[in-house]
Amino acid sequence: MADPASPDPSPPNQQATPAAPVVDLEPEHELIVLARTTPEASSANDTLVIGTAIGAAVFGIAFAVSLVIGLPIGWYGMFLALAFFSLGLSIRRYFFDRFPEIEAAELREVPDDQPERPVSNVPALARRPLLTRVLLGSAGVFGASLLALVPSLGPRVGEQLRSTPWASGVRLKTTEGEDIRAEDLAIGTVVTAWPADNIGFERAAVLVMRLSDEPAEPTNMEWVIENSLVAYSKICTHAGCPVALFRERENSLFCPCHQSTFDVRRACQPTFGPATRPLPQLPLGTDDAGFLIALGDFVEPPGPSTG
Repeated sequence: MADPASPDPSPPNQQATPAAPVVDLEPEHELIVLARTTPEASSANDTLVIGTAIGAAVFGIAFAVSLVIGLPIGWYGMFLALAFFSLGLSIRRYFFDRFPEIEAAELREVPDDQPERPVSNVPALARRPLLTRVLLGSAGVFGASLLALVPSLGPRVGEQLRSTPWASGVRLKTTEGEDIRAEDLAIGTVVTAWPADNIGFERAAVLVMRLSDEPAEPTNMEWVIENSLVAYSKICTHAGCPVALFRERENSLFCPCHQSTFDVRRACQPTFGPATRPLPQLPLGTDDAGFLIALGDFVEPPGPSTG
């Protein structure tokens, strides 16, 4: 609480008004104003607000243009930094003398159960419509300039992460480019296979295995040849590592990255490790010459989930 006998601390460019009661919440919580100082509008501060707001808009446009025409990152990075700085400074100066300074006494007891109750409600000074419009316009221009970043996100992914080159009638090829005949695969054999004309396309890689035990549910038996030959995606559904190790005795596939394990007899359901989705089963068949072919693409996308 201020001492009535002390001199007025108001700076020379501000106006001190007589003490008077001000807005309050309830009669019993009324504030008694001891001193109220209303800052004078400063033309220098107003000029600074308008200048920096316009500067933010100009630098924002310069940022967008330099980004679109492909200037070096140093240029549009500098324009973006200047735009942020100018807009921040403009906002800061806009509120510099926006509210009066008040010293008041509150004649009440603060309830223990309401420690967060507000004790004052001092309205802002009603002026500066021009500054408000300039500042909002500048913020709008600067915000619109950030849309120039959208093309840098690249093209839409679309179905690229869900589909693979596998299609009905596509032959399975070894890494060396040879066709795979079903009768050439003995029990316990495991072969990495690719779609014809897409050898090396990682998300399409499959493991073809001749199991010693007949597959069981939920394996799709229509995609199993001779009750023992199956093909599953080689890409782990956890982090996308290649599932490279086939344990014949355990009828399991093992991912060396994070130790995820999959049951090959039961549709490659995960049985251990962080993977939560099974390896997708490739619809597998043979053509008239006895070579392995795909009957279609994976039903589920291979690899980690992409949302």
